[in-house]
Parts: sequence; structure tokens; C-alpha cells
Amino acid sequence: MKISVLTPSFNSGKYIERAIESVLLQNYDDFEHIITDGGSTDDTISIVEKYPHIKFVSEADKGQSDAMNKAFKMSSGEIIVYLNADDEFLPGVFNTVNGEFSSNGSADMVVGNLLFKTDEETLTRIPSNKYSHIFQYWLNVFPNNPVSYFYKRKVQESIGDFPIDDHFAMDLWFLLKAYRKFNIHKVESIFGIFHSDGTNKTATIETGYYLHNTVKNHLKKDNPFLLPYFYFKLFLGKLKQSKI
Repeated sequence: MKISVLTPSFNSGKYIERAIESVLLQNYDDFEHIITDGGSTDDTISIVEKYPHIKFVSEADKGQSDAMNKAFKMSSGEIIVYLNADDEFLPGVFNTVNGEFSSNGSADMVVGNLLFKTDEETLTRIPSNKYSHIFQYWLNVFPNNPVSYFYKRKVQESIGDFPIDDHFAMDLWFLLKAYRKFNIHKVESIFGIFHSDGTNKTATIETGYYLHNTVKNHLKKDNPFLLPYFYFKLFLGKLKQSKI
């Protein structure tokens, strides 16, 4: 199955070559790598131009969600995965994912584990495949980096574009819709590494604020009967935390 790897980028020269090489190291023939750059002024463009297999565009955009939408429209693969410019795949993941989709015909999304790496430590994140778990964002069991999930093209075609005005929790916005509607298949393989050096976007925002609003707005619109359950679980979570 053809895999489309989609990478939004802006001034990513510090680490984008690591991401590109992690795709090439898959030794998987049927793939495409698309990088949609927001008009970088560092050495990102000169690095990407070293790799003629990459479909590349660099132009002003409206932020990460806009770049992600643009990359998807440029893609043609049966399987979609987003690779942030500062992250990487572990070797052999594409073959693992292809095998899981081939042997589990009903799977719409394949979710794996993830390494979260900082300068001080490396932690293993194990996402859940249950909708009721991932909207409890404080449990940190939603797939918190797109390197850890691959999905059939029809999933994004059904859900539609990532919201242009949300550049902080659009991944969870997408996952909430996907988990509610599609068949999620979880495997225990580690798919990739989520790097956090203290300067990337995730490390410099108040993540909980954006996650909370994303879940709340999703439930209000798509699943209002679950709002009381959500707030009850949130209360229990805060109560448990206060006793630690």
C-alpha cells in the first residue's frame, strides 16, 4: 500500500534532515514524502533540495494546519501519516503498518507506541484505542504525536480539513472525530520518536488549555450526552491529583 508522509515545516533546518532520513531508512518502496514549508528563511530549503524524491513547496501560509491541509491535497497514498519536521520514525515501521492494514481489513487507523525524548530522559507513551479514554486528555493516553498513527485516506477525506485557526490542538481535534467514527487498531510496536528540546511549539504553550477547549467543543457539537461524564471524570482526576 502506498504511504504518503506529510511534513509541515517552517525554519526547521536544525532537524529536518533527521526526519527525511528516517523515512528513507524504512527501505519501503511505495511511498511519497511531501513537505509543505511556510517560507523558511534558514537553511531548510537548501537541505530539502538535496533530496530529489521529495515533493516540496515553500510559500507563505496560514500556519501549521494550513500546511497540513495543503500537503494532504498534494498526496496520493492509500495510507496517510504526518511526520513533524522535528520528529522521526523508527526503522521498519512502514512494513509493520502495511502488514497490520493488510491482515486487519476492518482497520481504518493503526496506532502504535511512541518514545518521548527530551535532553534529560526518554519515556515510552502507550496510547489507547478507546474514544472514552482519549477525550480524558489529562490521562495522556491519546496519541500525542502524529508519528504514532497511520490511517486510510478515507478517514481524512471524511473528517475534512484541519481547522486553520487552531495550531495547538488540531491533532486531538482530528483524533476525537476519527476515534468516534472509525475502527482503531492498536499495536504494541514503537513507531517513532517525539523530540522535545524545550523550544518546540508543544513545549512553549499551555497545552492543557487548548486540549480542554478542543475536547469540550467537540463534545458539545458531536456528543453532548457525554459532557456530564467528561466533567465528572475531570473532577475525579483533579481530586486524585490534589491527594498526591
